[in-house]
Amino acid sequence: MENIKLYNILIIVGACVASVIIEMMVLPRIIYIAKKKRLFDLPDKRKKHSEPIPRLGGISFTPVILLVSLFCLFIRFIFQFWDEELFFYRIPETILLVCGLLVIYLLGAKDDLVGVSFKKKFVIQFIASLCIVGSGVYINNLYGLLGFHEIPGFIGVVLSIGLIMFTTNAINLIDGADGLASGISAVALLIYGIMFSIYGMWTYAGIAFITLGLLAPFFYYNFAHPTRKIFMGDTGSLTLGFLLAFMILRISKYPPAVEIVPGGLILLVLSALFIPLFDAFKVMVVRIAKGKGPFSPDRNHIHHKLIDLGFSKKKAVFLIVMTGALLVVANWILLWYLDCNVLLILDLSVGVLVNVFIYRRIKRKEYRKQRQVEEELLELDS
Repeated sequence: MENIKLYNILIIVGACVASVIIEMMVLPRIIYIAKKKRLFDLPDKRKKHSEPIPRLGGISFTPVILLVSLFCLFIRFIFQFWDEELFFYRIPETILLVCGLLVIYLLGAKDDLVGVSFKKKFVIQFIASLCIVGSGVYINNLYGLLGFHEIPGFIGVVLSIGLIMFTTNAINLIDGADGLASGISAVALLIYGIMFSIYGMWTYAGIAFITLGLLAPFFYYNFAHPTRKIFMGDTGSLTLGFLLAFMILRISKYPPAVEIVPGGLILLVLSALFIPLFDAFKVMVVRIAKGKGPFSPDRNHIHHKLIDLGFSKKKAVFLIVMTGALLVVANWILLWYLDCNVLLILDLSVGVLVNVFIYRRIKRKEYRKQRQVEEELLELDS
């Protein structure tokens, strides 16, 4: 058993390294093709970049994940690192996951190339969500959250479809600053990959670390490369959101053989994506309150507010990603001492207070700037 565990860890490490190498080879070619075919994200008043940027970085995500995952599966069968659970449960679940992932991949690619209406997006995302819940992966236990433990299958399926679609769109919406969506996703993938490994769910641990591996080169080109910047586009953000939603459901449904926390497991899992989920909900509420559509573009996201507050784009991204990582650690520690519902209220309260604080600081900054302009005009008049 220990040997099998060691071999699985080695396979996952190798798969992660392989995805890094493949993505490093593929991305420069995608940048070249995107520039040649003029497949750019064009600047406008709402966006911060001042020149056209290639937007098809995410087109490689799904192919790389599938290629490396299939190779890992081949290695496991060749060396017989598999069991009945893998054959009868993991592979069927993964096949349906891949079906949903391909649907999302094609949706994102079409949206990046020619555009897709929000209504069509929702219908297609709903179909992709059915692939996941159809495999039997859905919320069946809230682990005490809101006072509920085991819940009926129908309610679990409805909640799961809503969570899949909301998470998928939350990652898509947060992808508004260089390195933000990939940075947040990388933290979540690391957390989920570790949890899958603890539970002995090596197939999903592999998928998590393969995806984490391919994000490393992308993050470099998106966040740090001085001349060859590229965006992931909807193809990448929708793919990441869909995969992360699946992992939330899979971890939440799995009966923990190892006690990571005494209660509120689903809250711990959601903590890894608390910032994009909270931000998406806040932005949608604000837009609806103003009589706009929930997906109307604006500058109300957390990264926009931090930039308006005076942070550089890179500092804003670093602050958000690190805050998300620290939140997971803090929640993991606090779940040993606090009831999960108390912690949920605490998390939401902190989220609201932070947003109110930022909003008031921005208003104060705008007021001071306006006063300064008025004083300068008065001096000129005198």
